[in-house]
Amino acid sequence: MKTHTRLPGCIISLGLLLFLPHAVTAKDKATQPSGVWAVSSIVIREVDSGAIRNLLGEKPVGHAIFTRGGHFAWGWVGDDRKSPAGPVATDDERVALYQTLAFGTGSYRVEGRSVFLRYSSSWNQIWTGTERKAEMQVSGKTLTWKSPPYKLPDGKEAMSVIVLERIE
Repeated sequence: MKTHTRLPGCIISLGLLLFLPHAVTAKDKATQPSGVWAVSSIVIREVDSGAIRNLLGEKPVGHAIFTRGGHFAWGWVGDDRKSPAGPVATDDERVALYQTLAFGTGSYRVEGRSVFLRYSSSWNQIWTGTERKAEMQVSGKTLTWKSPPYKLPDGKEAMSVIVLERIE
């Protein structure tokens, strides 16, 4: 008789054990940057005026990958890159290609909406070996990545805003 009175409780407990890991995974995926993302836009927004300009054209190409284990790799290129005229790029062609790309790899950790990126390699060597803070927000299938404010060469304060769409 005691076996029958415990059976419903055991079934409910087993059901919760099977269901809860899926609920936690779904929540994490909905709020965390882990996954594969395709870049939609990369803009620089001036802090004072709100003026916006595209950094790598209107339709940059690239991906960001954030693993659940805390590693990342991202890279993007401009939408109007020109191929070199020959099989080996000239110095001018290499400079033009370099000015239309960005990449970084390393590890990351999440603290609330802040994501701390520790760069092990980067197109901008000054970032390599450093940790950079960004604000990232996942809303549905969209990841919005904002940099802290920084100074432009003309002295104006700006921030980068990158919008990505989840593809995996």
